[in-house]
Amino acid sequence: MHRLDDVLTTRCGLVVGPRGSGKTTVMRQWARTSRLPVVWGRCTPAGIAVRSGTRTELLAPDEVGRSVLARRAPTLLVLDDAHELLVGRVEDDLERLLLPSTPDVHVLLGTVRRPTFSLARSEFPPPTVLDADDLRLRVWEVDRLFRDVYGHPLAPDDVELLTDETEGWAAAVHLFHRSTSGLLPADRRRAVRSLDTDTGYVRDYLVDEVLAPLDRAQLDVLHWGSAFDDLTARRVTDLVGEPDPAADGAADALRTLDRRWSLARTDDGVRYRLPRVLHRHLRTAHAAHLGPAATLAWQERAELVARSDAPPTPPPVHAHDTDWTSTAAGSWASVVRVATRRDPATAARDAARLTGVDRALAEGLCLVLAGAHRAGRDALRRAAADPDAPPALALGAALADAVLTPGAPGRTLTTLDRVHTAARAHDLPWLARLAHGLVVGADGTRTARAEAAATAARSERSGDPWGAALVRTWAALAALTAGTAEPDVWDDLDRCWRDLGAAVPAAWTTACRALASAAQQLPEAREDARTAEAVARRAGAPGALAYAYAALAATDPDGGAELRALATATAEEHGVDVRPWAVLDAATPGSPVRRPHAVDDPVWGGVPLVDVRCLGEFRLRVDGVDADLSGVRPRARAALRVLALHAGRPVHREQLAEALWGDLDPRAALHNLHVSLSAVRRALEPGVPTRSSRLVVRDGETYTLVLRPGSTSDVAQLDRAVREARRLRAADDDAGARAELARAVDLYAGDLLPEDGPADWVVAERERLRLTVADAAVELAELEMGRGRFDRAVAAATRAIRLDECRDHAWRVLVTAFTAAGDAAAAHRASQGYRAMLDTLGVAVGDEPSPVVPVADRGTGAAPLRSRPVPRLTPVAPVVAPASSPVAAGPAVTTGRGAPPPRSPRGSRASRGTWS
Repeated sequence: MHRLDDVLTTRCGLVVGPRGSGKTTVMRQWARTSRLPVVWGRCTPAGIAVRSGTRTELLAPDEVGRSVLARRAPTLLVLDDAHELLVGRVEDDLERLLLPSTPDVHVLLGTVRRPTFSLARSEFPPPTVLDADDLRLRVWEVDRLFRDVYGHPLAPDDVELLTDETEGWAAAVHLFHRSTSGLLPADRRRAVRSLDTDTGYVRDYLVDEVLAPLDRAQLDVLHWGSAFDDLTARRVTDLVGEPDPAADGAADALRTLDRRWSLARTDDGVRYRLPRVLHRHLRTAHAAHLGPAATLAWQERAELVARSDAPPTPPPVHAHDTDWTSTAAGSWASVVRVATRRDPATAARDAARLTGVDRALAEGLCLVLAGAHRAGRDALRRAAADPDAPPALALGAALADAVLTPGAPGRTLTTLDRVHTAARAHDLPWLARLAHGLVVGADGTRTARAEAAATAARSERSGDPWGAALVRTWAALAALTAGTAEPDVWDDLDRCWRDLGAAVPAAWTTACRALASAAQQLPEAREDARTAEAVARRAGAPGALAYAYAALAATDPDGGAELRALATATAEEHGVDVRPWAVLDAATPGSPVRRPHAVDDPVWGGVPLVDVRCLGEFRLRVDGVDADLSGVRPRARAALRVLALHAGRPVHREQLAEALWGDLDPRAALHNLHVSLSAVRRALEPGVPTRSSRLVVRDGETYTLVLRPGSTSDVAQLDRAVREARRLRAADDDAGARAELARAVDLYAGDLLPEDGPADWVVAERERLRLTVADAAVELAELEMGRGRFDRAVAAATRAIRLDECRDHAWRVLVTAFTAAGDAAAAHRASQGYRAMLDTLGVAVGDEPSPVVPVADRGTGAAPLRSRPVPRLTPVAPVVAPASSPVAAGPAVTTGRGAPPPRSPRGSRASRGTWS
């Protein structure tokens, strides 16, 4: 998803994939992080359905374009199901929508096929494109989906098999979960193992959603051609024969399936492959249609056709290509094995005796072991780009280069994912496991380390201890960079490498242990640093020696200026790029951690500024940056939300434990609370030891999410605005009270913490805030009537009714406002709505509701004024959900004369919120 960040510079993005590939989900998730106001449209053959406030309007493409351009402000326009418009004249309208876009307008299209007009023309910026391969779920994503979202974790082997058989197709993975969610674990494992023959779990979806839009010729080509793994027009023609319609236009049908429906993939425009789940379904369905005898003849004929049109056999893979720990003389692996024992710089010079890709790969890895990261990356890139390199060596070099190249983590993960996919395609399981382990361990969290450990254990069971050691080391390095690595982790790694006879990697782990000890200011940190220096010298590893010097500098009681200069000089001399300074600066005495925007003062001493949002959705920003909670478990995030609800106020630990782990005994609940809050602290303040957290602070038996001066909490701001409005009204300052009430109503962006659904700890507070804002909206409506601004009174009264449909006074204010504005028809409709509400409650209805008499504003004495709102398309920041999403109605937007207030979605005052 991080690749869509380029849309902010390219201004145009395409998410292209077949139905069920997760296009809408990816676009919605990215839109939430784009920090732009979003206009979301769902395309239909009749036009674009756009959500505006609480209404959905069907507009022509040119109308949407004019509305967006008229805003003259940065806007993200998301058009889902754009393929519905990519036909004839409507496609021309869509092209005209994109042409005049200003630099402030960013367009993101979700479609099953690409537009036929060229997005590479000079009128358009080069687009950012995500295709079906980018959208597919990876092994680690399927693992997390079943474990953290579905709550039915799968065994690692089952995760890989499910991902492989479904090719990460989001719809297939989800439908498999739905079909097996009620099974026992053993039955679910059997279901995974039958995926190569069973498509029942996805059959209805394929027939009704994927295949239904295709014409008969395309369906015939798919059914007959399903006998082949690779479809070509020639194969289908030879198999079916000339008289059959499926033989005519087979080439056109395959091109259409690729370009229009994203169902057939091709690299050369000749050979096409179908998604594995679809291919298996088509083959099974066609066999059932033909019957046993005809099926046998069909399959035998297909085998003959395939043999006559078989592609050239690829050259055999050399033995050492898959034996990466080979000690055979003259191989890259033999030179690297020597470099792991001692003096890798000398081994790098010895690599010059090799030739071709072996030389570049061996030289690169030896230089990396020595600490010469820049020179090592250059050699690795030569190996990865060698067109004659065997797949194992080219992919291994690309993997090593990716993890050593500083920059955006997202790009590193993209490269690792591609290596993982290619390694599986080339049947290189050791390399696929290594890439998998590097991906899951990349963010340095406790969860990531656990997932990496599981992958490493699988490598060990498969007889690959070197791969296991590399995965564990990478996860520990990521944790060290994040400030979460424990020194004991490095002790285990040191033993692991020494058991393999690899003294140089062991020297690096010893140096990293010294850094971790220094960062956490442990009592043994000074001794660890001395040990690291001695071990690095014995191993002849100058890069590890630079790390040891840095640890010595951090633990030097005299300040360590000379040692730090020595560490810097050693690192510069040998080309060390992966520096330890960021980790050490987080906790070295004299260098306290500081966020860039946290203003120091004598009291708060660098405590970060925090912006807490709990209304409508949970959001937390630290010094202006969204907190990354992706690596935090759901229950730990819930603990953070409890603290956020009470931001700035202490919460007793037993209250937290009871709210989140009430089903456990107290000791276990408090343990879980401690572990969860440690994870939260690491996520909010990376690089800061958990006990030194300045945001989540423990004081005795309580925890507090600290709000230093300048920090904000929407819940606290709302309550403060309501209190201030009451004080101002008591002081006869209606103008001031009106401003505070409007502020309170505006702050209410939606239900409190909808992510937590009907959790007991949030329901009562959610209801209190909803009714408080309903009271404030009614009071605001009365004040606006007194000011003579009847349109605003209508809007405020309507908002109150949306929040609490049974609020009698709000209905009477609404009727009175419409009447005072001279809109008798709207007043009549409002009266009918009021009567219907009373009838629902079984309350006797009189002839007319009692009017509310508007009075002049006490602050100004102004006379009533007539005013009517103007309809407009209103984007919502940060995102407007698609029209089909089951979200609660947002703030009311009046839509002109006579618009009746919509009824509240809640059935009663005991609203239990919405699920995210």
